[in-house]
Amino acid sequence: MNGRFVEWDKATVHISAPIVNYGSGAFEGIRAYASKDQKELYVVRLKEHIRRFFESAKVLRLKIELPAKEIEDSIVELLRRNEFHEDVYIRPLVMERGGVALAEGAVSPADLAVFSIPFGRVANIEAGIRCCFSSWRRIPDVCMPPRVKSCGNYVNSTYARKEALAARYDEALLLTIDNKVSEAGGANLFMVKKGVVVTPPVTASILEGVTREGVLHLASKELSYPTAERDIDRTELYLADEVFLCGTGEEVAPVISIDGHLIGDGKPGEVTKKLQTLYFDIVRGAVPKYRGWITPVYGGS
Repeated sequence: MNGRFVEWDKATVHISAPIVNYGSGAFEGIRAYASKDQKELYVVRLKEHIRRFFESAKVLRLKIELPAKEIEDSIVELLRRNEFHEDVYIRPLVMERGGVALAEGAVSPADLAVFSIPFGRVANIEAGIRCCFSSWRRIPDVCMPPRVKSCGNYVNSTYARKEALAARYDEALLLTIDNKVSEAGGANLFMVKKGVVVTPPVTASILEGVTREGVLHLASKELSYPTAERDIDRTELYLADEVFLCGTGEEVAPVISIDGHLIGDGKPGEVTKKLQTLYFDIVRGAVPKYRGWITPVYGGS
């Protein structure tokens, strides 16, 4: 916290802080994966995540005092000190400091913290997940900027996800206020139709995902599929050959049904499975060409 390593039970903020009362903060979600022999741990696209962290803070007018390189180095050191040799989730967090006496929107100093925890799979990427469209709409940029990983923004996703879970689905999908497909509650969305890998554009109220960017690259450059970023209608997904979600948490997760409509034959599709396999080989250090995507924690190559 603020450049010091702190024991877990001492890493606290006051109940009066704006981060608690107003969600005034920004964060990142980063994964680190253990190598197949569990001797090395690789942080995935660390520089890209920290770059987006600074961008989110900028839009929220929160100043991060430490330089990006120092934060990157501290994340690697944090994992090293915890002696992790399993898959890990890492969360950098910049949060507004001050009491509730400050009016909403008032400027106060910011605190910086990073924590890490063991983190396994959250989606059923083998059998696939069942999704539904939420009655809630994705927040538009004119209200709250969805491209910013702001703590307060995720209340929108929470409403949608709780609605989906109450209806016994695995995940929620959201439409924009213009009735175009946006993204899932906490992940970007792709569909495959007639061999083309398609995802909503950055203007569809999406978070500009680091994993999304990587999947677009892999689909095009490594697997030679044509790709497109364009508006998608809800019913297009019902008729898609494949649909999958991607993100730090969801990884690459096939969607097998939406609103009760089977996607394709109701099983994970071949394009999705190829992307899954390649992605997991890369993040576990098994593809030398993509070593630039991963940062080793214990000094391996």
